[in-house]
Order: sequence, then C-alpha cells, then structure tokens
Amino acid sequence: MTELIYSSDGLDAQKERQILIEPCVQSELDENYDISGCSVRYQKREFTVDDIQDIGFDVARKFSFSKLTFLFDDDLFTDNSVEVWVKWLSFGLSLAGYRYKHSQSYALHPTINVVGLEAQNVELQNAHKRGCTLAIAQTHSRELMNKPANQLYPETFVKAVEQLQIPDIKISAIGGEKLTSMGFGGMMGVAQGSEHDGQLLTLDYNPEGATTSIVLIGKGVTFDSGGISIKGAKFMSTMKFDMGGAASVVGALYAISQAKLPVRVIGLCGLVENMPSGKALKPGDVVTMLSGENVEIISTDAEGRMVLADVLYYAQETYNPDYLLDIATLTGGVGIALGKGYSALMSNSDDFVEVVKSAGSACGERVWPMPIGGWFNLPLKSDYADLQHGSEDPHGSPCVAATFLSHFVRDNQAWVHIDSAAMSHNIPHRKIYDKAATGYGALLLSEICHSLSVKGEV
Repeated sequence: MTELIYSSDGLDAQKERQILIEPCVQSELDENYDISGCSVRYQKREFTVDDIQDIGFDVARKFSFSKLTFLFDDDLFTDNSVEVWVKWLSFGLSLAGYRYKHSQSYALHPTINVVGLEAQNVELQNAHKRGCTLAIAQTHSRELMNKPANQLYPETFVKAVEQLQIPDIKISAIGGEKLTSMGFGGMMGVAQGSEHDGQLLTLDYNPEGATTSIVLIGKGVTFDSGGISIKGAKFMSTMKFDMGGAASVVGALYAISQAKLPVRVIGLCGLVENMPSGKALKPGDVVTMLSGENVEIISTDAEGRMVLADVLYYAQETYNPDYLLDIATLTGGVGIALGKGYSALMSNSDDFVEVVKSAGSACGERVWPMPIGGWFNLPLKSDYADLQHGSEDPHGSPCVAATFLSHFVRDNQAWVHIDSAAMSHNIPHRKIYDKAATGYGALLLSEICHSLSVKGEV
C-alpha cells in the first residue's frame, strides 16, 4: 500500500479521514461507504484522469477533514504514475471549494479549498502545486461563464479580466470604433445589433527567450439571442455561456503564466453580444470581412464563426504564429453528434491533431476529430458574395462551420478548431461539474501549450 496525505486547516480541524482506492473487475467507478476504518472505498478496473479528478472533488464535497489519507493498491500506478494521481487529486480537492455566489458586480471572486500535501518528494510537491493552479484556472473560467449577461458584457468582460492581474500577462483591448475602422466587418456586424460595443481582448504571455509562438482564440459572445434569427425560448437563459471559449482562454493563460512555460502564448478573445434590433444584421445581408472577402449572412444565429473568422485573420497578420487554435461554443450539431463525451476537433494538420488528442486524454477534456473541406464547401457557395457562412440545411453543421473558418486560415498555418458547444454546462456524469458552468477548455488549452513547450516543433 502507498499513502498520500493531505491536510487542511480550513475544512475541519478535528477530523481525520482515510480513503481506500483499489482495482477491481468492474468497468464503472464504484463507491462503498461501509468499509471498516475508512470513510469510503473507490474501486474500478482502470482509473482514468477523469476518475481521479472526480474522486478528489467527491471526497472534499462529502467529508470535512483536517487530515486526509489516501491508501492505494500499488497496482494502480501501472496506468497512472503517483505524480499524475497527486496532480489530479489536488485539482479535485481544491476545485471542490468553488461555488458561484452572485454579487452586484462584474468582478470575479473565485475561491478554492486550500489543501497541503504532506510529502518531502519535490516531484510530488510540484504535481500538487500544478493541480491546485489548474483548479484556480478553471474557476476563473467558470466564474466568467456564470456571471449573468446584464453584468458581464464585452466591456465588463475586459474589466473583469484586467482586475485579475494575472502575473506576467500583458493585457490590452481594442474597442468598437477602432475595430470598425480596422475592417472587422464580421465581428462588428454581429455587434451592431447590441447597445454594447464589441471588444478584442489580448492576453500576451511572452517570456524571455521564447522561440515558439501559439495563439489561442476564444469565441466570446457574452449573450446570444440569435439576433434576427432569434432562438426559441427553451434554454435561452443558458446563452450567457456562449462566451465559454473566451473564458477558457483566460483560464488557460493564468495556468500557463503560473507554470512559466518557455513559449509565447497570445490569447485573443473576440467579445460581442448578439441581439435583435433595428440595427442588427439580417439574413441576406452581405458583409466585408477583415480579410477583404464578402460573406452572405444566412442565419444571424451563426454569429460565432463571423467573429472567429476576423480574429483568425488578425492573429495571422499580427503574430504569424507557429500554432493557431480557436475554441468556441459554436454549433448545436456537435452535441447531437458527440453528446457530452467529447468536443469536436477539426484541423489542417495531422501532427497538431495528435498533440491535441493526447492533451485531451491527459487532462480529462477529450476531443474527437471530425472532417472539413470537400463536400462541406458546397453549403458555403453564394450567388451574391464570395462565401455564404452556412446554409438552411443542417447536415454536417459542425463541419460546415469549421470549413468556413478554414477559408480564413493560410495554407501553411498549423491550425486547430475546437467546437465545445455541448461541454459548457450540464455534464451530470462527471462529479466535478456538479452545478452551473464547467469552464471546459482551460485545462485542455494549458495542456496543449505544455505539450508544445516540451515537444517543440511537431
């Protein structure tokens, strides 16, 4: 048996708990509370990163403790090392302290449990610190997503991130009039129906000596009514989560800066509100994008790709990155295709795909590759413009949307698109997502950047 001992001054100074973790023949995680000398026993044939995260979270939510001892059958370290167990147990234990509390302000107040690991081993302490840092990163993303849209809109999103004062991150923003004059026709076309100006928020982590550059782009639609193509009333309240991509970029940049990765990472958040009004875009309108291409609007509820297309083009022109990645709650179709198990992954680089897939498995935010190009270009043909941004036909909608974005990516640019629409909230099969927003993507993006910092060119 191997022991891992955690301590906490804040949860309960009087209680010591023992948690037994053992392998068994069954494929589903089993919890048993009728174990002599232990608070609970967890059993499974093979424990995944997801299981480890959930165990840490579950223990901290169910039991108060001053001292917590995990007892492991040593066979468990065949699939995941002790360091992996420490990292993700620490993540779950820490994350369990977060609960969203409404306040009359856009300011963020994320909280976690403060737990310590009783170990002299430097590698284990580093793994513990990394897990706690990732818990904070995800709470930053969750807190942004949980804020209601009457408090968190493009301008206040920028202010909220500025107030985080993330170390080693240079923050800047470009506002509506400047974006319009620069030619952000797609992004500002979406924003024109709202009283709130669009904003392009930049978070730049640029450590000395970095030779590899990565741009992370997040869709930041702070509320998506659908515009003139207005959504149905059902689940409309959850459209405040449509800035989940931007929120994940903010969380990831926090984790990346704390890890002091030796790569330059630029986070770009395209922030707009999509509303119906007398100024709003209409189906059939044609807008000129930052790239100079003309795009016919089919549905104003396909707004996210217009924002991303402009920011993708801007990122390449401004930074010429080695790697370009966008993440967005983009299409309802991805949830129909993949449910709550995966986000969709589309790319022009097989090597980049493998990095992202491995990163997803390593952090419990999994992705599934889907195709672009070919047939998916047919719905983008327009009689009135260079492109239309979709069609009335829903067939292959996640792939059509990604194919539209690919028209704004250079042929020689390594690029990945992640459609995380179904993963922003309501994932009941995971314990760490017990309520409200998930903050999905913060772990994935930081893990991708970590992989690229270790591997170098792929």
